Amino acid sequence: MTTLRHISGLLDHIGFRKSTDSQGTPNWELPVAPHVVNTSGGLQGGLIATLVDIAAGTVALEHRPPNAGVVTSDLNVRYFRPVTDGAARTRCTVVHAGKRSIVVQVEVYGGPDDSLAALATVNFATVEFATNRTAVASD
Repeated sequence: MTTLRHISGLLDHIGFRKSTDSQGTPNWELPVAPHVVNTSGGLQGGLIATLVDIAAGTVALEHRPPNAGVVTSDLNVRYFRPVTDGAARTRCTVVHAGKRSIVVQVEVYGGPDDSLAALATVNFATVEFATNRTAVASD
C-alpha cells in the first residue's frame, strides 16, 4: 500500500469530503462530529488548518508547472468564529501561480448562517519530479 492510500484513508476516517461546485471547482468540507471538536464544541483549529491545506493543495496541483509537484511552504490561518454545527466548507482562489511558487487564498465558511469562519493564505513551493520515481511503500 502506498503512502497516498494511507493519507486518503486517514482523511476519510477524520471525515474530510471533496465535492465539486457548479463550475467544476473542487471544494472540501469537514462536518462537525464528536471526534473533531475542541472542548468548546467547535471544529478543532488544527483540523481547520488541515482542511485549508488540503483544499489549497488540490487547487495548486491544477496550476503547477509540467513535471512538478507542490509542497506547502507557508500557511497562515485567521480564525473568526467557531464552526459548531453543520460543516466547514472551503472556497479557494489562486492569488499567484508561477514557476517556483503558487499562492492560494482559502475562505472557510460554516455554521447555521454559513458565515466566514476563517481566512487563510497558503504558499506552495513547486518541486520537480525525479524522472525515475517509485512508489513509497510504508508497510
